[in-house]
Amino acid sequence: MTDPSKAVFLSYASEDAEAALNICTALRTSGIEVWFDQSELRGGDTWDQKIRREIRDCALFVPIISANTQARTEGYFRLEWRLADQRTHLMGKSRAFLVPVCIDDTRDADADIPDSFGAVQWTRIIRGETPHGFVERISRLLTAVVPYRPMAVRPASSSVSPSPDRPAPPAEVATPEKSIAVLPFSNLSADKDNEYFSDGLAEEILSALSQVEELSVAARSSSFSFKDKATDVSEIARRLHVAHVLEGSVRRAGERLRISVQLIDARNGFQLWSERYDRKMEDIFEIQDEIARAIAERLRVTLAAGIRRGTENLEAYELYLRGRHYWHERSPATLRMAVQYFEQGIAIDPGYALAHAGLADCYGILNFYGWLPASVAQPKAQAAMARAVALGSSLWECNFSKGFYLFYFDQAWREAESHFRKALLLNPRSSLACTYYGLWLASAGRDQESVEFLSRACELDPLAPLAHGLNAAGLCALGRFDAAERAALHALELQPGYGLASWWLGVAYYGQRRYAEGVRTLEQVVALSRAPFFVGLLGLGYGYAGRIEDARSLLRELEDRGSRGEHIPIWAPLAIQVGLADIPAIRLGLRAVTALPAEQYTVRATLGCFLRETLRTDPEVDRAHRELFGW
Repeated sequence: MTDPSKAVFLSYASEDAEAALNICTALRTSGIEVWFDQSELRGGDTWDQKIRREIRDCALFVPIISANTQARTEGYFRLEWRLADQRTHLMGKSRAFLVPVCIDDTRDADADIPDSFGAVQWTRIIRGETPHGFVERISRLLTAVVPYRPMAVRPASSSVSPSPDRPAPPAEVATPEKSIAVLPFSNLSADKDNEYFSDGLAEEILSALSQVEELSVAARSSSFSFKDKATDVSEIARRLHVAHVLEGSVRRAGERLRISVQLIDARNGFQLWSERYDRKMEDIFEIQDEIARAIAERLRVTLAAGIRRGTENLEAYELYLRGRHYWHERSPATLRMAVQYFEQGIAIDPGYALAHAGLADCYGILNFYGWLPASVAQPKAQAAMARAVALGSSLWECNFSKGFYLFYFDQAWREAESHFRKALLLNPRSSLACTYYGLWLASAGRDQESVEFLSRACELDPLAPLAHGLNAAGLCALGRFDAAERAALHALELQPGYGLASWWLGVAYYGQRRYAEGVRTLEQVVALSRAPFFVGLLGLGYGYAGRIEDARSLLRELEDRGSRGEHIPIWAPLAIQVGLADIPAIRLGLRAVTALPAEQYTVRATLGCFLRETLRTDPEVDRAHRELFGW
C-alpha cells in the first residue's frame, strides 16, 4: 500500500469475498487506495503484524456485515473488528473512521458487532453492484480525514497532448524515493539467440519487485523501450519517473552463466550495489532471488517472496521465456513461434500454468486478426485457458487469460468483466489488464469508465506503443476520433511504422471524415501486409471516400482468395460493404457474424461506431447491433 494513512481497509468473512471484491474494485476504479487481502496468504506473525499495522494506520475501516458474519462466532475478521473498535476509543467524536456496509437484510439491532459499529450510519448494498453514491461518500470522508489524493499511478509521458479524454499531467511530477526501473539485460553471449534469456531474466526480477507494495516499479514495456539505445541513465529515470535503475548483462556458454548487475541512484549517478554471479544454469532461480533480495535491502523495502515459481523444470522454464519473448513481438510468424515454445514447455511440465495462459492468449490474437480461423483457434484457446485457470487461479495472468478468452471468443463476452477485474485486483499495475478492461467497457457502452482505464494503462506504461495503440482502438470504438488520432500518433512517435497504431490512425481519420488521409494511411499498411483484416479496413475507407470501384475491386480480391482456400473472416468483406452502404449485404454479413461469437469482437471494435453513426436507422441493422452490444 502506497500510504496506509490515506487508504480504506476492507474487513469481511471469507464467504463474502466476492462482494468485498466488487466494493474494492469500485473504490479502486475511482482512484481510492484499498487494503484488500484476497491476493495474499494469511498466516504467521508477519501477516498478523501487517494486519495490525494497516488497521492502526488506515483512514477508514469498512466492515462488511452479512448473514455469514452473523453465523460465525469466531473468525479472523472478528479480530480485525475488535482492533478497529479499540482504535475508535482514541478518536474524537467528530472523527469519521467506521463505515459499515451490510450486503443483505441483516438488521442493525440484531447484528453481532462491536457497539461502535452500531453507532454510525450503515450503507446497504443488496444487489451486488456498488452504488456510485457510496464511492462518492468514501471520497468525501477521506477528504475530511486527510488531504485526499488519488491512488498513485505513474504519470503519462509529457509529450501526450492534453484533451478532454486525457487530463493534462501536472507540470512537475515528484519521483518516489522507493522507485526503480529494471532495464533489459545485455546479451553478451556468443550465441545471439540467447537474447530471450537475458530479457527473461530481467523481466522475472522486475515481476518479483512489482509485488512489493512499497515500491514503484516501471512497467516492462516502458523499461524495455530503451533496449539497444545509448540513453543516459539519468534520462531514463527522468522519463520513467524513478529514482533508481537496475542494469545488467548475461554471458552464457553452455551451462555456465556470468551475470553482472548494478543498481544505480539515477539522481546522482552513484552505484549503490553491484554483483557478479559465476554459476551454473541450474542455479538460475537462486540467482534471481538473490538479486531481488539485494535490491529490496538497498531500497529498504520488504520482499515478501522471491521469484514466483511456475515450474521447477529448467528446460520448461527456458521454453516459456522463449515463448514470452516472441509473444511480445505480436506478428503472425512470431505468435506461431510462441505457440510452439509454450506447447513444448507444457509437454515437459503439464502443470505449468503460465505456459497454458500464454498459449491461450496467442490463439486469441491469432483469431482476432484472422490469422487462424475460429474453428482452429477457439478449441485450442479454450483448452489452454481452462487448464491455466485450474492450475493458477491465484495468478493474475491466468485470470486475465480467462477474461481475454471470453471477450474474444464467447457469446457470453460480458462475463469477461469479473475476470479482468480479478486480474487487476491481483496486479493493479498490469497495463495489459487495464487496457483490455478499458476495451471491454467500451464494448459495454460504459464510456467514461472506459476512458479512465485506457488512460490509466498509458500512465502505468507511458513508453509502451501497445498501450497507446490500444488506447486509440478503444477511443475509436467510443467514437472519440480526435483523441484516438492523438493516441495513435503518440504510439507512432514511440515506435515509427508501428502497424497497430497506423491502422487505428486510419480508422480515426475515417471517423473524422478525413477519408483521403485515412485511405493513404491504410494503403501504407496494406503495402506491408495484404492480410484480409487490413484489406477490409482499406475497402471501408475507399467506400467512404467515394472510390466505389476500388472498394469493389478489394471485395472481389477477398472473394477470389476465399475461393482458393484462404481463410477470409466474414467481417473483412463486411467492412467494405459498410463503406459502400450496401444495406442488403450488410444485413447478410451481420446475420452471419451474430452466429459466430469469435468474430463478434472484431466487428464491435472496428465497425461498431460506424454502424451506430449511419446505419442503425435500418431495423435489421439495429437489431444486430443490440445482439452484438446489448444496447
